[in-house]
Amino acid sequence: MTELSESIDLQPITSQPPIDDLDVLSQPVIPAYPELPTVPSQTTDYLPLSLFTMLYCCFPIGLIAFLYSLKVREANLLGDQTRAQRASRIACILNVVSVIVLFVIIVIAVLVVLLSA
Repeated sequence: MTELSESIDLQPITSQPPIDDLDVLSQPVIPAYPELPTVPSQTTDYLPLSLFTMLYCCFPIGLIAFLYSLKVREANLLGDQTRAQRASRIACILNVVSVIVLFVIIVIAVLVVLLSA
C-alpha cells in the first residue's frame, strides 16, 4: 500500500494557469435567444363580444359593432393603428350600448309582468 501512495504524486492545486483577459473579451458574443421580428401592437377588436351582442342582445347595434370589429381586424393586418384604434373604440361603445339595451328591455319586461299581476 505504501508503494502505491509513493508512486502517485498527490499535490494540491494551489494556482491555476493565468487567463488572458483579452482572449475572453475578444470572443464573439452569441445571444442566448435570437432576435425575433417585432410585431406591431394589435388593437383589440372585440369580435367575440360583438358576435355575442349581435346574437343575444340587440341585433341592429350588435351587427354594426360586428362590422366595426371586422374593420379593426383589417386595419391591424394593414398596420394602420390609427384606423384600428378608432374602429375599436366605436365597436366597444356599440357593444356596451347593446348590453345596456338588453338590460333595459329585461327590466321593462320584469316590471310589466310584476305590475300586471
